[in-house]
This record gives sequence, C-alpha cells and structure tokens, in this order.
Amino acid sequence: MVLLCADASSSLTVSGVGLSMTVSTPGLLDLPAPILQLILVSSGLGGVEATCACAGLRKAFKLALAYPELAAIYLIKRYGPNTALFHVYNKPQLRYYLRCDAHNGVDQDCATNKLIRELLRLGASPRVQERFLLTAAAGAGDTLVVRTLLRAGLNAGSCGGRALVAASAAGHVAAMEVLLRAGVSARAENGMPLRAACREGRVEAARLLLCHGADPRSAASGALMEAARGGHLGLVLELLAAGADPRVDGSRALVEAAAAGHGCVVLALLVAGAQPHARNGLALQQAEAGGHHQVLEFLHDAVSRTSGGGGNLFRHALGAACTPA
Repeated sequence: MVLLCADASSSLTVSGVGLSMTVSTPGLLDLPAPILQLILVSSGLGGVEATCACAGLRKAFKLALAYPELAAIYLIKRYGPNTALFHVYNKPQLRYYLRCDAHNGVDQDCATNKLIRELLRLGASPRVQERFLLTAAAGAGDTLVVRTLLRAGLNAGSCGGRALVAASAAGHVAAMEVLLRAGVSARAENGMPLRAACREGRVEAARLLLCHGADPRSAASGALMEAARGGHLGLVLELLAAGADPRVDGSRALVEAAAAGHGCVVLALLVAGAQPHARNGLALQQAEAGGHHQVLEFLHDAVSRTSGGGGNLFRHALGAACTPA
C-alpha cells in the first residue's frame, strides 16, 4: 500500500483488454487517528515538516501533542534524550497543546508532570539542564513537576536557590514549600527569594520565607527597599517587625517610597526610624520632583521634629486615610 501525504486520497487507473477501472490509493489521512498521530510524533523533525505541507496533518499533529505520552515520543525523536526535557519549558506552544487535554480533567501541572515522567521513562536525562528545569517548573507553579525532578535526582542544594527565587517572585507557595522541605535555604542566592517576593508584592511567599529563616536585613535590607518601592505597605510592616532596618544604605527604602509617592509607606518608615534628611535630603527632593504633597508633608514634619516632639507625625498617622497599594 502506498501512503500519500495529502489531504485527499489519490487514484490510480488500471487498464486492460476490454477493462478500465480506477483504484483509490489511501493517504495518511485515511489512517485511524491514533496510528496517524503516532507516525507523526515518531517521525520527529520529519513529522514537523509534513505538517507544513498539509493542513490535515497539521491538525493531527497538534492533537497528538495534547497527549503527554505522544508528546514525549516526539521530544525524544526530535531532540534526543539529552535535551528533550529542556524543550518542555523552552517551547511555550507545547504546554499550550497540553492544556487541550482538558477533556480528561487534567490541569497544566498534572499534564506537564505526566510528560516529564514519560520522558524520564524513555531515557531523557534531567542532569544536563537541571538548574533550568527546576527553575522553570518552580516559576510556572508546577509543584508536581518540581517533586518529580527532585525524585529523579536533581540536586536541590546546587540548583534550588534560583528555583526558589522564581517561585517566590510568582507567589507559588506550594512549590516553595516543596523546595524548602528538600533543603533549599530561605537565605539562598544572598537573600534573593525574599527580595523577589517583596518586589512583586507576594505577602504569603514572604511570610513563608521569613518563617523558614530568611534574613530581612540581608543585602542592606534589600527586601524592605523592594517592598517600599512597590508601595506594598503590608510587606513593609512585616519586614520592619521581623527586624529590617529602615536606616541602612542612607534610608534607601524611604527614598524609593518617596520617589514613588507612597505616603503610607513613607509614614511607616519614618515611624520606624528612617532618616528624612539622609543623602542630603534626597527623599525630600524626590517627593518634590514628583509632586507628592502628602509625602512632602510627612517628610517636613519629620525633619522639623525635635527630640520628644513627635506628636504631629503621629497625628498624621491617625488622621491620614492610607490604603495599601
């Protein structure tokens, strides 16, 4: 039987003595869908090239990639065992196709985990790109995948820090918990996980890190500066309560909050001891340049206070209508 890569079957005319007949020759699209899909994914690059010439094959190929078992075969055939796992996260369209498996009630994490496990079964090596894989999975919130990769032997100590940073920035607390239980330090990467959580306003992620020993004073209280810059009042208060110093680095957190016009954050930092005149009054300059009048009022009041005469500032704190950003 001749298999044709065409949208329709072709025909062959057979003639003889007193006889002429047309015989249909089946094409690939005449095959049962499971067989056609298996042929396409098993062809690797050849399957991709075939889809470029035929809309029907292109549709069948996309449907095949919705199934983790078939997607795993394709990745192994197309890229080989050393880099197949890398392309699970390097190819965004592949994870999009996996979401098409909704008819089985499978969510993204579960579908991706099935694909990862199938690739491992087929001999794919996770060690070549272990840092990338763990970071990508944690950043995507694929908690099941993170567990699978750790069980496959990925070293949480050597590559888990970056993964924790990615999960913290995205607020994926479940993935963070898996990494922390695996031995990744909350202080990894010079405190970057906490700073990433504070930069993005991830309160629950920051709380988890603080509970596991993250140091709010690391990198000159960089987490406080990130939270202040973003106007995340709740995080600022939690960091101050945990021991972050608002005076370090020339009261940098105050300067950042003043420049952005976050009045409530400025007030909280001043009450905690930030110096309004630090850096030659840079916080005042930034607030004035931005036209942040409430911030200027708080700063001027703090500058003019004398020892023991801080009543005006606290009256502002009680009277100001502050809404956390």
